[in-house]
Amino acid sequence: MHPVLFKIGSFELASYGLMTALGYVAASLYLLPRLKKAGLDKDTFWNLIFIAFMGALAGSKLLYIIVSWPQLGDTLSEKLTHIIRDFRYGFVFFGGMIASVGALVWYIRKKKLPLLKTADFLIVGLPLGHAFGRIGCFLAGCCYGRPTDLPWGVSFTDPHSLVAPELLGLPLHPTQLYEAAGNFILFFLLHRASQKPHRAGTILAEYVLGYSMMRFIIEFFRGDFRGAYILGLSPSQAISLAAAAVAAGLWYYLRKDKQHG
Repeated sequence: MHPVLFKIGSFELASYGLMTALGYVAASLYLLPRLKKAGLDKDTFWNLIFIAFMGALAGSKLLYIIVSWPQLGDTLSEKLTHIIRDFRYGFVFFGGMIASVGALVWYIRKKKLPLLKTADFLIVGLPLGHAFGRIGCFLAGCCYGRPTDLPWGVSFTDPHSLVAPELLGLPLHPTQLYEAAGNFILFFLLHRASQKPHRAGTILAEYVLGYSMMRFIIEFFRGDFRGAYILGLSPSQAISLAAAAVAAGLWYYLRKDKQHG
């Protein structure tokens, strides 16, 4: 693929960074015209976007370091060198989501905004931005899949891609595109659901449930290092199951409460 789109002197434009930035732009452009309905002003909105971005960056990198610690090197010096050298790559989405949620809850409560209503508003843009980010993963060669004989298998040949050297040239599951497509579908479904009357928190629950189920399935096709397995499940699958259980409980409670309200 194309981990670096172009290079001028020592400057490189990484495809992953560009697509991630485009993802934030796309999500922001979708949400901006809907601020009035959500009861937010532009300053508060951009503060929320900044907090979400910083939380996602820090949390996803931290969880990657935790689950990949044994693979980063033999000594502490080697591990730190690896982290600094490859800081542009190596992120775990669930770590970013957990950190962002924590930071956003703190800010939303500080501003005395309705928590679940604000969460419902913001969450619709997340899968849209995430889809662009996964396309960036595809271009960079990270988050790659297992070898496959299926006709849509994709071979990575660029030695600068993040695919393991022994898998270069082999057809792999395009797991990045699986997740990008799933996120686009999830965005469409959440957009439609958000246009209909609903209890605050319902859209949030539907996102977490939908993404967790999708991620749990896609993990079976991933070929990159997934961290230490727990009862045969990758860390992301374990988190997916826990998140899906909580989201399903919240969704059921809100639907049941609405019916009896």
